[in-house]
Amino acid sequence: MTRSSRPYAAGAASRRTFAGFNTDIPTAGFYRLALRGGAAPAAIRVWYGPPHDPVTGEEMDRSWRWQAEANGEPIDLEQVWPRCARQIITEAEHDMMCRKARWAREHAPDSALADPRRVVDPLNSPLPF
Repeated sequence: MTRSSRPYAAGAASRRTFAGFNTDIPTAGFYRLALRGGAAPAAIRVWYGPPHDPVTGEEMDRSWRWQAEANGEPIDLEQVWPRCARQIITEAEHDMMCRKARWAREHAPDSALADPRRVVDPLNSPLPF
């Protein structure tokens, strides 16, 4: 019996393609994510741009970077990416969820809608939808 001169895996890498996306590079957009088990879903916004001052909210003259917000509040990108990429939402849905969170922070500060890290208490929390 003679052996073929062609290597065993020759050409296999060029025929196989990967249909997913690279999780190392964030994708700008709007997402929905529960920041912990049992919590109400938060509206996540991911974008690439200059950072904002945490006190005044003004754009700072710094290098651009990937950033994230949860219900309109700054959050570390590492806490949400790539988990949030599972549920993409529209900008209108994002804005509606942020308005609900803003209302909850003002009128129901103890609810899970006011703090996306708080677990939903079905006896004391308003409905999250």
